[in-house]
Amino acid sequence: MLHKLCNNCSVMLYSFENEAGCHVSKNWRRGVIVSSKVLILSHPKLTHVVQQVMDSMNQLPDVTIRDVSFGGVVHFLNTHLQTIKPNMIITGGAHWTMLDRSNYRSDLPILPIPITRYDLLQAALQARQFGKKIAVVHYGEELQSCQDALLTLDGEYEYFSYRSQEEAASLLLSLKQSGTDAIIGGGLICSLADENEIPSVFLHSKDSIMKILEHVARLETSRQEIEQVTQKWAKEFIRHPLHSYEVSSYSAGNTAMPLPQHPIPTKSKSDIDIALDKFMFHQSLVTEKSTRFVSNSCFPFAFAGIFTSEEGTEHLTTTIKKLEASRDEPLFYAIEDKECHVLFLSKLPSSNTLLNIPCPDKLAGGISSSSPTEDMLSSETLLSEKVWEAQVAMELVNSRAVSDSLCILGEGSPFHMLLPLLRTDSLPQIKLIKPLFELKNTARLLQILRLLLDHGLSITTVAHHVGTSRQTVYGYMDRIESVIGLLSDPEKRFALSLELRIWALQSAVEQLRQKDSLAYEKSERVSI
Repeated sequence: MLHKLCNNCSVMLYSFENEAGCHVSKNWRRGVIVSSKVLILSHPKLTHVVQQVMDSMNQLPDVTIRDVSFGGVVHFLNTHLQTIKPNMIITGGAHWTMLDRSNYRSDLPILPIPITRYDLLQAALQARQFGKKIAVVHYGEELQSCQDALLTLDGEYEYFSYRSQEEAASLLLSLKQSGTDAIIGGGLICSLADENEIPSVFLHSKDSIMKILEHVARLETSRQEIEQVTQKWAKEFIRHPLHSYEVSSYSAGNTAMPLPQHPIPTKSKSDIDIALDKFMFHQSLVTEKSTRFVSNSCFPFAFAGIFTSEEGTEHLTTTIKKLEASRDEPLFYAIEDKECHVLFLSKLPSSNTLLNIPCPDKLAGGISSSSPTEDMLSSETLLSEKVWEAQVAMELVNSRAVSDSLCILGEGSPFHMLLPLLRTDSLPQIKLIKPLFELKNTARLLQILRLLLDHGLSITTVAHHVGTSRQTVYGYMDRIESVIGLLSDPEKRFALSLELRIWALQSAVEQLRQKDSLAYEKSERVSI
């Protein structure tokens, strides 16, 4: 994407390229550029309409247009998405249908260009000038809901679908031989009609293109508003900084800070050795080597992590060994009963060094925020605190309160900011999402709401994420809004996101407390 703003005039130059790499340039007139980068997966007919629409718009997204051959949309995304790095994707026609029916999954919003009754009606009126016998050809069965738009029009309208380019070519030849006066269809069909010298009308109207680009502009406006609200909340936290806390300063009965059920009772010199051995399943992996790394200033920061695997200990061991081999920074790990405890040492306090940890399907992990290595490996209290944080992160993964299979309670995590408030019993009360707890399948509704808020209310992205249809997600969204109100206000969306995190954190802590209680009861029975 190339663009240059002239100093003496309000003209923006943009360019796009087709799959073969050909560049086309054009002037944008007196528009406001919003910061979302949009990738439009197109074909020449659609590109032409998009150009015309952009010329008439006042608010313009940052657009990269790529012409993709029929059937090549999934391959194109797998090959080029990391290079283009868009914020969202727009496509339509056969591209959208193939993408929707494929196994392709993306965290990006993928917005379809809809085909409306207005599109079909407008195309039919244009095609009618060539004669009465008109064929409407489309990929799949997507036009069934729009066919009633032409019932009152004069003319003979027939509907055809195709599943491959060869089938489409054969169909167009057959239509020509049958005396069809005009063809209505997408980019491939119009191109084939031109080859067969049959008049054609492109199905997508300017109105549909404009609506989808306006929708993108609204999404960007909402994103900017949410950023402003987030900054406002951040300033409030800065104005009222969170005080430091000590785990030992809270009683075991304090529900705001659930302490481990079995703190080390003694305070001798070897307490930290006992705590480290306990975390490492008494395999003494840390205490034998930690002194050398504590004195090494190259690794001044440490993280505690917990991993589990549905495939069992062998899969977990293989993955952790691969992780160990791929890192320049040291780690210690011990595995027992399909659970792996890890201590990561790092040169940086940021959790960015851990983001590349391979967490494939059926492997989940929770990691606490960083602490000075020397303090963590010499303080039983701090180590217990960090182990507890890793356990909370693991519970957040298990409860699907986060989208990924790895939860890092690092500086960028909203949960990290909420933990001190949890410890001091200062979390805001849950009010907005409370009505959802009175409904059936509350957990599912809360998950859908979180995904909608996290992905700019993109129905398509949420549907892909949970593996269901867009209509099902629309149904969930309607039910949610019928109880808690519309999601149109950005400040309300931010407050809802905050409440969802508070509820998830409280639920994770409660689940952890119950597990600790069960483990304690089991150990008591064994000792008796």
